[in-house]
Amino acid sequence: MHVKQQHLEKFLKQIPEARILVVGDIILDHFVVGQVRRISPEAPVPVLEVKKEIYRCGGAGNVCFNITGLGGNVSIASIIGDDTNGAILKNMLEENHIGTFLLARKNFPTSIKTRVIAGSQQMIRVDREKIEKLFQEELSKIQSFIEKEIKNFDAVIISDYGKGVVIPALISYCSGICHKYRKVITVDPKINHFFYYKNVTCLTPNLMEASAGMHLPEPSTVDDIVELGKKIMKKLSLENLVITRGKDGMTIFSDSGVTHLPAISKEVFDVTGAGDTVIAVLTLGLACGFDILKAATFANLAAGVVVQKLGTANVSPDEMRKMFEIWVSSGVI
Repeated sequence: MHVKQQHLEKFLKQIPEARILVVGDIILDHFVVGQVRRISPEAPVPVLEVKKEIYRCGGAGNVCFNITGLGGNVSIASIIGDDTNGAILKNMLEENHIGTFLLARKNFPTSIKTRVIAGSQQMIRVDREKIEKLFQEELSKIQSFIEKEIKNFDAVIISDYGKGVVIPALISYCSGICHKYRKVITVDPKINHFFYYKNVTCLTPNLMEASAGMHLPEPSTVDDIVELGKKIMKKLSLENLVITRGKDGMTIFSDSGVTHLPAISKEVFDVTGAGDTVIAVLTLGLACGFDILKAATFANLAAGVVVQKLGTANVSPDEMRKMFEIWVSSGVI
């Protein structure tokens, strides 16, 4: 057993002292929730009776909310549009005491994902976005912000959603400055940038991202996953690697070897944002001084909670305690 009750309590107690910077793509998540009782006479499609609409911070913003949900301190550096959706995001962040360094682009749409949900079933997702890579002036401003503030943070998370904020020059800069000041740096990757995430503290791809990033077929056995992970560790000179495997849990690679953690939640309602939870809690664990196995176990615990919730969600300390009790009673850990 990698984690005992006293480890979890120590972690939860230390979280308010942790200071995290999230750098990456922020997205407005919009949920249209209702019921379907009939098929449209106009076309063979269901008619949704809308009951409510919900707005939440998605992408790198959801990573921030996962940190504040546990009582941690977090700031975000990102790009928004100079529009209503950008203002909604900025207000949500500030109302939740999340520090913001947001550059607003003129005549640029803030990324928004609209998910239409009937009961517990997602019917369709509609994305409205314009992908435009970080301009040199924006890169310089973000670098200046990080240079000025890095000493105030314990860790940096790069949350790459492929919307343009995370570019190779920014990855390289963040990695370099974190090494210079001996800060934890973790990355939730995208396939297109896979070979740029070198020398980071921990990379957290899912199985598809890990295999596609290396231009290899998706592994079919545990032995294949281990072989893939070792190749990634060597290729990118990583300190640690966590490959998330959905219902099969996660596999951790480090100097001490390879460890498989089983998934906890048997009731998977919605996997939206689970990767955000994993990197948020994992990084909090590392920032609080825990080793990679304990940090990954905390992250696995939190992921077991959020997959039982609708949409972009986070986890509270009490929910982690309850999930831990379930783990222990079921003999999983």
